[in-house]
Amino acid sequence: MTETDEAFANVYSAAVSLQNLVPRVPQKLLIGVVTAVAVAGALVLDLVSYQSFLLLLGSFFVPLFAVLLADWLTAGRHYSEADVFDAPEWRPGLVLAWVAGFAAYQWLYPTGPSWWVDRVSKLHPPDWGIGATVPSFVVAFALASAVCVVSRRVAERTAPA
Repeated sequence: MTETDEAFANVYSAAVSLQNLVPRVPQKLLIGVVTAVAVAGALVLDLVSYQSFLLLLGSFFVPLFAVLLADWLTAGRHYSEADVFDAPEWRPGLVLAWVAGFAAYQWLYPTGPSWWVDRVSKLHPPDWGIGATVPSFVVAFALASAVCVVSRRVAERTAPA
């Protein structure tokens, strides 16, 4: 009962966002279309599968946030223009830190398609009772921090005086 207002807000927000793509379509029509699609989806989709999808998203974004936070903190809690526009396009160390965090999350709480869950479960994950979010964050953050510190020191040594 307390979620009713959120549904209306979500429908309206989606309609307004869609109106940015199709500005000539009347907002009332977009609201009706979004509502119809949402109701049809709610009737067709299995919400248990939706939980698995959300957990899979968490296993992706939690370590990604940890990597970004580590990079930002080692940059002095701010990004300069050079940090944004002159940064390397590819940072394999940070990608590996993210992959390690993702792998830790999946090992501790495998989520996704059943074939994936079955394979990861054969690795005998521990049952620590703390979930997978914090450990995966810690793994990705620690590795990314180490990579950032080392790469900044190397960049300082190789920078022209």
